[in-house]
Amino acid sequence: MGTRRTLELRLRPFRPKGARPVSKQTITWNQPPSPRGVALMMVRPTQSRTREQTAYLEHLVQSDSTIAVVFELAQDFGRLLRKHEGLVRLEQWKAAVRSSGIAELIAFVDGLADDAEAVANGCSMTWSNGMVEGFVNKVKWIKRSSYGQAGFPLLQRRVLLHPAARQGLSQEQRQRSFRQSASPASLETSGTGSPPMAIAAA
Repeated sequence: MGTRRTLELRLRPFRPKGARPVSKQTITWNQPPSPRGVALMMVRPTQSRTREQTAYLEHLVQSDSTIAVVFELAQDFGRLLRKHEGLVRLEQWKAAVRSSGIAELIAFVDGLADDAEAVANGCSMTWSNGMVEGFVNKVKWIKRSSYGQAGFPLLQRRVLLHPAARQGLSQEQRQRSFRQSASPASLETSGTGSPPMAIAAA
């Protein structure tokens, strides 16, 4: 039948004028989003939601007063984090949550006390470890994609940011790196039978 692109081109003339293609963000009343998806929509700013998501939230807010309170508090908390409104504003938000009487939100506020200093810093400072966490996630992805296929020298070249380290390995170097990772001596060195590349990057 052809590729997806070909099907889209063939079916486009039959689509009603002004209709929008269906995607993961498209909401239908027969298949509403998951609770987690609704929670993410509530925290997002208005400009980051699609028209369908905005209409869906408006319907929920109008249908239940408790949901309306939750939506308002969620928006306030997201704004508090994005604009770094400070510790005083955070305490005001906590008081508003407790006065709402919503048990789930009160439990969330109680949980923030376990790491109160980090939460206060997140609401006050522009510094964030998000870049570090993102790079760690990238390194783990590189490790998983190369597991059992290459040794530590290739992993090092793929991870390091130094310009000299970004120069590609030759075919001979790649083959030698693979042979080293698959050799019995390398497996004995790891102690668990795993390639040294995985051990070094763990």
